[in-house]
Amino acid sequence: MAFFQEKLETMSQEQLQEVQLEKMKKQVSHIYNNQQFSKKRFDQEGVNPGDIRKWEDIKKVPFTYKKDLRDNYPLGLLSGNWDDVVRVHMTSGTTGVPTPMVYTQNDLDVWADCMARNFIAGGIKKSDIVQQAHGLGLFTGGLGFHYGLERCGVKMIPTGAGGTDRQLRLMQEWGTTVFTGTPSYAAYIGEIAIERGIDPVKDLKLRLGFHGGEPCSDELRQRIDERLGYKAHGGGMRVCYGLTEMGGPSAMDCEYITGIHIWGDHYLVEVLDPETLEDVQPGKPGELVISNLSFEAMPILRYRTGDRVIVNFDTCECGRTHPRISRFLGRVDDMLLVSGTNVFPSQVEYVLLQHAELSENWQLVIGDKKGLHTLKVEVEPAAGAQIDNAYIKQLEKELHSYLEITCNVDIKPVGTLPRFEGKAVRVRDERK
Repeated sequence: MAFFQEKLETMSQEQLQEVQLEKMKKQVSHIYNNQQFSKKRFDQEGVNPGDIRKWEDIKKVPFTYKKDLRDNYPLGLLSGNWDDVVRVHMTSGTTGVPTPMVYTQNDLDVWADCMARNFIAGGIKKSDIVQQAHGLGLFTGGLGFHYGLERCGVKMIPTGAGGTDRQLRLMQEWGTTVFTGTPSYAAYIGEIAIERGIDPVKDLKLRLGFHGGEPCSDELRQRIDERLGYKAHGGGMRVCYGLTEMGGPSAMDCEYITGIHIWGDHYLVEVLDPETLEDVQPGKPGELVISNLSFEAMPILRYRTGDRVIVNFDTCECGRTHPRISRFLGRVDDMLLVSGTNVFPSQVEYVLLQHAELSENWQLVIGDKKGLHTLKVEVEPAAGAQIDNAYIKQLEKELHSYLEITCNVDIKPVGTLPRFEGKAVRVRDERK
């Protein structure tokens, strides 16, 4: 098993906690003395940097919320010197004010190191030819992947998102062995390859896929593994996780696929009951709360991600000792309230992808009918599949059983539903 920074990646739990506590102390002092917003919040809660002395004191640090970043856009949470900032990223802001993140050179170096650890843990080698198809721009994914890959010494082709026919042509011409991009785009490019008469197993050399930027179910991962030939070529797909609020993509599967590694010397992980805010028992689901321990320009402490996860703190088979997200159960803000019932799009995908007769191209449509909410799944069949009314009725029963709400199924002609080169948009809400 190869490592990028073996000593840091395999330190004992005791050493890891010592590092985390010392870094947390420094970060609390840093933001208290350099950021008016956090100083005010600390003072309101009666907390002083000197109060953080032992591990249990970390719980005294106030939470940070997405609303805090938006309310203080653009630079209200800047904790360093603006003259030291060398990079600015942010979310698109399509659902409101953008969520910003700014970086010093140190911050970019930390980020690149974390990503390099991920790629090497995932099985990448210097001999690999990598096609990097995450978008390059304000979105953190593309450049986060780019600089991490450079640190691994691989041969990189930074295509960015889109241009699917060109992506396929480059894979053939250059013998690409590793592909990155969103899971939905990976599935789409596999679909187009087959339409163009390209057999990914015979005609391409892809062995690894590093895919992030959106949720990915185990069922979709399996389809991508098979469709792009990763498994056939002795590798597989690795899932990436990250948040703009934490600097961007920073955590990923290793070769053993036992969970998404989060680098504890740079990020402190807590899993809390979202109601009581108490730690959940190991192996139990809760809300992921993360603190950025190493950034200088805009370190965010005890950030409530809204992500529902199960985290494993045991040492991985790969030898790395850092915490792993062993199960991702969905985002709280992905939850839809339909006629008083909580519905997660990930639940719908889970049911659909149990069926080989259905493709991964689907949308969830929420509507109104005489004042009542309606739920409909539009989905395309897999190539060559024959779907009859009996099949549809059985699928509707399965969705009703799993979602606990009536859900109609509309089988659409192949090629009619949207494809996505970036993040997939699975929900169309037509309620007034």
